[in-house]
Amino acid sequence: MHLILFKSRRLKRADYALTHGAYQKAFRLALPLVDSVKIEIAFLANRMCGLALYKRKKYEESLHFLEKTCHLRNYRHDWYNLAMASAFCGNLEKAEEAFKNIYRSSVQPGYLYATPVPGLLFQYMKALKKKQFIDAAKIRANELKQMYVGVGKDISKQVQRGLPAYPAFQREVESLFPTDKVL
Repeated sequence: MHLILFKSRRLKRADYALTHGAYQKAFRLALPLVDSVKIEIAFLANRMCGLALYKRKKYEESLHFLEKTCHLRNYRHDWYNLAMASAFCGNLEKAEEAFKNIYRSSVQPGYLYATPVPGLLFQYMKALKKKQFIDAAKIRANELKQMYVGVGKDISKQVQRGLPAYPAFQREVESLFPTDKVL
């Protein structure tokens, strides 16, 4: 019983450090717990280690922890983090495979402010474009274009569906498509 309290307290301290920008401290606190027998503790520790490294732009190192996180629990934002880290590492195949799981998974219970799928898709498209995966970025941009067409031009409906502001989307995809191909 005493040991579980220690682990829980350690994870809370790691979470506090992570949310307050002390990524190295969060990593150091969570690392000893990544192979815990308790799945929930291992899940949280791997997530914190992966995010701490991701936030420090150590994408390659974060992949191991983020993959383990995704396999311990099947939550949308964890798959997103894995997809983004893979994209920034230059591994398009792995990034695409991870991103597909976003559509097959749910939001972790208790997440009140989870980013909707169109917002995740927009950020992922920007990362692909930044890493020069232009064809993959075009595919994701077309997905977003279909969402805009489905919702219509009413900005309030776009916001309700979680779509990014259309002018921001339009600015981002100008370099991907000829001017007449953007909505």
